[in-house]
Amino acid sequence: MFDDFNFKVLEFEKELDLDYIRGKLEKMEDISGTYDSLGERGGRWVPDSWELPTLYFAGDGTTLEVVTKDMDIGDVENFLCKLAQTLECRIFSEHLEYS
Repeated sequence: MFDDFNFKVLEFEKELDLDYIRGKLEKMEDISGTYDSLGERGGRWVPDSWELPTLYFAGDGTTLEVVTKDMDIGDVENFLCKLAQTLECRIFSEHLEYS
């Protein structure tokens, strides 16, 4: 089943500092990508693999948007669990929790 939630906004369990998020993402050993600061708007992380979603982090560190295209929903959910573990913070959607 392919996902149908392009630009899905998710919430963090707690507010995260963007420098903290950047540091955690850049230290991931098995997933590489590029983090770009977007000023007051937040930050963007683009993985090197096209098989992973691009992430946009809000400037206040409370939400993120997951941008996918024709990705299997199971793969997206597995990635969000990995992200939650990496950031040491649960991530919530309307009906689900990733940790």
